Order: sequence, then structure tokens, then C-alpha cells
Amino acid sequence: MLDRSRVLARLQDISAKLFIDLGPMHDVARHVWERVTNDATFMHKVRSLGETPFLIPTWSDNLGDCIVIDQQVGPYRVLSVDGSQIYPDRHQGTACFLINIGTVVLSYGLEGKAVTLDSTPLVYIGEDEELFEVTPEVINCRRQELELTTGLAYSKQFQPDAAAQDAPFVFLIDGSLIFWHLESKNTNLKDTFLSRYLLTLHQLYQTKTLTAAYISLPKNKELVNLLKLELCNFNVAQSELFKDIDCLVDTSVASFFLEPYSRTIVFKNNSPICAQYPNHLQPYFFYLHVGTEIGRVEVPAWIAQDAIKVDTVARILIDQSIKGRGYPVAIAEAHEQAVVKGPDREFFYQLICKIGVEQNQRLTMSQKSMKKRGIGV
Repeated sequence: MLDRSRVLARLQDISAKLFIDLGPMHDVARHVWERVTNDATFMHKVRSLGETPFLIPTWSDNLGDCIVIDQQVGPYRVLSVDGSQIYPDRHQGTACFLINIGTVVLSYGLEGKAVTLDSTPLVYIGEDEELFEVTPEVINCRRQELELTTGLAYSKQFQPDAAAQDAPFVFLIDGSLIFWHLESKNTNLKDTFLSRYLLTLHQLYQTKTLTAAYISLPKNKELVNLLKLELCNFNVAQSELFKDIDCLVDTSVASFFLEPYSRTIVFKNNSPICAQYPNHLQPYFFYLHVGTEIGRVEVPAWIAQDAIKVDTVARILIDQSIKGRGYPVAIAEAHEQAVVKGPDREFFYQLICKIGVEQNQRLTMSQKSMKKRGIGV
């Protein structure tokens, strides 16, 4: 049992260190941002630098441009997919796990059904993942694959109808199109799932499905890293010269010039894993002020290189955020369809036990698991 009085006492002891005053950092960053955006040679200096110890984006438009998004949105259809999982209970001795895929399709101003909701539970046993041992990281990779393939399937079903009514169709993903979680995985796991993800993204490209990932409260620092280069005069070994802005994130920089319902220019992400993406799927990003927050939007190259497509994605994300009171309603509803709560997990584990009893199979249950079900004194 948590001793709340001790927690309170400890929090009071460290209260002075809990929150950092970012005001001075913001002042430094704002000054440097104004300097680099007025420096016509800055882009050339960045491109000629070579490798750096931190991630640097590339861009082609004016760095500090603020692009206002027209809020007049016509009929459109939006799809979002999310997933959650129940990991195997190692205390029950079975490799059985569940992935629940939540899907939502919302239509505005179009003929036909306005809302389509679905929740699809998929149950697997260990041998379904014949290439790998069943671990939480493998299950997470499998879940992301199912989110993408489900999005592809629904796109094929709903996009033609939207196109027939001359309405945009957008597939919104909660998270990133840069599959960061694979970078630290072993080569076999990384290559297997990256190829599956990219195949699905390519199929979405073939169907011309506008696909975008939205990240709320992003912690990326690619724009901040540009300021670091300026502060150290492009000598990255002198890290002490940019320590004053170490705690800032890109949305801090974007807040200097983004007004509500506007976006930054589009940047290309240059993380190592992106080198394995084909050219038309290379991840690009921009920051979007949806009215209540500045979010990060990631799109593949074939969308990023078309300003009309980028603005369509931005306009629909803004409209979805207004309808969702600050967060895209389609993404929020997909999460609600997918979420698996504590009682659901207990129900799943109890069903496995029940089926084992019915089949006269004895499950190996750990002493810890049995102790949880009845504590003796």
C-alpha cells in the first residue's frame, strides 16, 4: 500500500527542483531564432556542416515562415486506427496474448453513414509469431503492424466513396511515421517489421490515401538543434555554449512565430532509420497550431512535396481538433474503441483458466499469482 503522507513529504522536499523556469531559455532562443531566420546563409552553413551528434532537419522554404490555414472546410471523411494489447501473463504459464484494434470513420457533409465504429479483438498464441520469441516488444511491433494494415483495409473500403463525392479522405495515425521503437531492436526484428510497415505505407501511397501522423505535446528538438548550431558557431564540440537552451523543445521555438490555425514550413527528418525508407515514403514533418496547442504532424514525402495536400491535412487536423476540444476527435475515438482496461485483462486471463479446466488441462500457475488471489494472515 502506498504511504501517501510520505510521498507528500518527499514532494515538498524536492518542490524547488520539480519545475524549471524556462523564461530565460525562451529569451535566448527567441533572440537566436530571429537571427538565424534573417541570415540568408544559414541554410547553406547547415547543409555544409556534415554529421553532427544531434539530429538536424533539412528544408527548402524560408525557415521562419508562418503559413495560415484556411479554416473553411468542406465535406470530408477521416479515418483513425489505434491499438492496445494484453500481454501474456507469465505467472499463468501460457504465451497467449490479445491485441485490440479500434477503428473510427467520421464523415462530414457526405451521403451515407456519418459514424462507423469498430473494436476488433485478435487473440494469438506463441506459435503465431514463429519468427520470434513472444515478448512485449514483439507484441508492440505486431500491434503497430495491425494498426497500419487495418487503416489500409478501411481506406480501400471508404476512400472510393469519398472520392466519388469529391471529398478529401485522410487516415490519421496517433504517434509517429518514424518508427523510432525499431532503432534499438536486433537486426532481424527491425528488418522484418520495418519492411512490413513500409509495404503498407507504400500500398497507402498507391491508393493515394492522405496519411498523416499527429503527435500531441511533442518532445522533438530538431528546431532547437538548429539554434544550438548557431550558438556554438557550428563547432558542436563546444557544447557548453548551448547548454542554456537544452531544456527547450521544438514547440517552444514554433511558439515564437506560429499563430493559432497556422503551420510551419515542411522539414525533412534525417534520423538514421529513415535512410531505409524509399524516397516517396521519406518522413517529413511540420508544426501545426490547432488553436489550443502546437502539435507535430508527420507525412510521407509524396504528400510533403505537394503544398495543397499538406494544407488539406492541416485543415482537417485543425477542424478535428476544434471538434475534439483541443485534440483530433477521430484519434481520440479510435483510442476509446481500442483501450483495454484492468477488468478486461482479468476477464481475459480468467477465460484462459476456464478453457483450460474445461479441456482437463492444468495450467502452471506461479505461487505469486495464486497468492494474489487469496492472502492468508
